[in-house]
Amino acid sequence: MKIGILSVGHIHTPDFIKRLKVRPEIKVAGIYDANVKLAEKYALELGGVPVVDSAGKILGDKSIEAVLILGTTLEHDDLIVPAALAGKHLFAEKPLAVTVPQANRMYRAIKDSGVTFQTGHFMRSHPKYRFAKQEVDAGNLGTITRVRGSNCHCGALAGWFDQDYRWFFDVTQAGGGGFYDLGCHSLDILIHLFGPVASATGALGGQTIKYPHIDEYGECLLRFANDITGSLAAGWVDRQNPTELEICGTEGHLQIHNEKVLYQSSKSKVPGADGTKPIDAKDMPAALPHAFDLFLDVLMGKASKADLVTVEDALLVVQTMDAIYLGDKLGSWVKV
Repeated sequence: MKIGILSVGHIHTPDFIKRLKVRPEIKVAGIYDANVKLAEKYALELGGVPVVDSAGKILGDKSIEAVLILGTTLEHDDLIVPAALAGKHLFAEKPLAVTVPQANRMYRAIKDSGVTFQTGHFMRSHPKYRFAKQEVDAGNLGTITRVRGSNCHCGALAGWFDQDYRWFFDVTQAGGGGFYDLGCHSLDILIHLFGPVASATGALGGQTIKYPHIDEYGECLLRFANDITGSLAAGWVDRQNPTELEICGTEGHLQIHNEKVLYQSSKSKVPGADGTKPIDAKDMPAALPHAFDLFLDVLMGKASKADLVTVEDALLVVQTMDAIYLGDKLGSWVKV
């Protein structure tokens, strides 16, 4: 299968290039990026792939079935819409867009075209989150009352973005800072588990530790459409992130702490669901491929399209993040 790459400026691009190098059934037919030197670098890594001078040359090539969009979030609007209209299946890094109007345009183009879509929310593939989904869907936690997500690292403190990825702390290109960048992963998990958020508010901080013009960390409160109360923490200035997820229900409690699932349920038949020790890996669903590999597997007919992140969920993440950021500015709840 022939694919094209339309941008390469994301911090995850080196990992994706490594993944492509071990996929002989996938042929990269061309690379475009406004930064020609960066495009040439990755073209060389892939064995001398052609570098083209416009996205249109890839989109106009009928032999190319899919495209990868691996650049700044701001670039998505100019690339995803024409890619979808050209009938190209597409993988785009997360989040979907800088603004809600942009996300709405992309959503409409993808839905109207019917192309296969995937974004970089890779956490869904992990057994610990698949186990949480399994138990929530089975009703083994009873009525869910409260949930909490957290996704933090020390990327700002360690200078991960200081050289090649400075766009991450430019709000016009990224849409938001540490809370947006990392929080969108956990927000995707919460939406995947519990459905859409009805209203939200946030308290974002930073702008003093490393990057002076963008949020570096934050917390938010969420009211889901099904009356679950939630919260979410995310940021670039945390040394540890021990507790990633907590779910409270009338029949049980689930916590992911230090990569282990601690679970108590009065209804579940899973061994260890008495909360006395972590759930054994053999009693959890198997891992799915990384979101990027899963997209390629679906294209090759090796995986189910049902396991991909829907464009509806990608849109919900942007809409909810917009409400959180507005809630921070207004000091009030905002309808999603």
